[in-house]
Amino acid sequence: MDTLRIAFSGIGAVGGYYGGMLASRYQGTGKADVFFIARGENLRAIRENGLQIKHGKRIMRTAPALATDNPSEIGPVDYLFCCTKSYDLEENIRQLKPLIGPDTVIIPLLNGADIEERIHASLPGQEVWKGCIYIGSRLISPGIVDKFSPKERLFFGNKEADKTRQERLLKLLVYARINAFNPPDIDLRIWKKFFMISTAATITSFYNQPIDEVLAQHLDMFIALGTELKNVANALGVSLPDDIVHTSIEAQKMMPVGSTTSMHSDFLAGKRTELESLTGYVIRQAEKYGISVPTYRFMYEGLSLYPYPRKE
Repeated sequence: MDTLRIAFSGIGAVGGYYGGMLASRYQGTGKADVFFIARGENLRAIRENGLQIKHGKRIMRTAPALATDNPSEIGPVDYLFCCTKSYDLEENIRQLKPLIGPDTVIIPLLNGADIEERIHASLPGQEVWKGCIYIGSRLISPGIVDKFSPKERLFFGNKEADKTRQERLLKLLVYARINAFNPPDIDLRIWKKFFMISTAATITSFYNQPIDEVLAQHLDMFIALGTELKNVANALGVSLPDDIVHTSIEAQKMMPVGSTTSMHSDFLAGKRTELESLTGYVIRQAEKYGISVPTYRFMYEGLSLYPYPRKE
């Protein structure tokens, strides 16, 4: 069997962890070659010292077949994992075209409910499998990923795609000690995650507060966001559980005191944010289907029009 070629674009908290796990398991075995697309100080550190993954007191060091900021040095691959932020997706796809051949499968591990559609808009006819991850990790310094959550889960799939090929990737991931799944309901899983992150990212960013403070002081607004998003999902033909608003809030209550969302953190750091993917998307779909989403619109406009951090 030919050696599989797998590339990861965006070697941060997500791409660094999953790319590093695959490189550690398969590099030099002849089963798979793993390539990293990185840049700047992160690329320099990986080239000089390899990639380090911290998990508690354990540190795993690994290196890809090649780490580069030039996809042309790699050429077409079998699987391309896109792990950048959603606002970089279209530009990232343009830069990655040397990696994409007629048989390449693109697997995005990004936040958003419409990622597959956006990739198809840039690459009509390209095979794309949906992806969804749950992990607590962060890039703590160039070339070093800290996985601070005890568990992680990776879901991927496409109900229209070749099942045998999906099973092959699943085995590859599982044998690399990745908690991976190839469920038949990948679309529903994507939306369940989007439901949690869209509501939480929007409300923590708007009130400039961590999850626990938002739940204590603005629970009614959290419920309003969830109700509006469920109405939008229904219009799109997504059958979310009837109790999705309640269960999502209960899940947020399990977060440690002081925890917040990545979008809120990006606002605080003055970085680009995923506001359009996580909040603006809901409003655009609501307008398309004639659904009222006053809470989403109020928070979106506040985050779009006024300086941040917000001052009461």
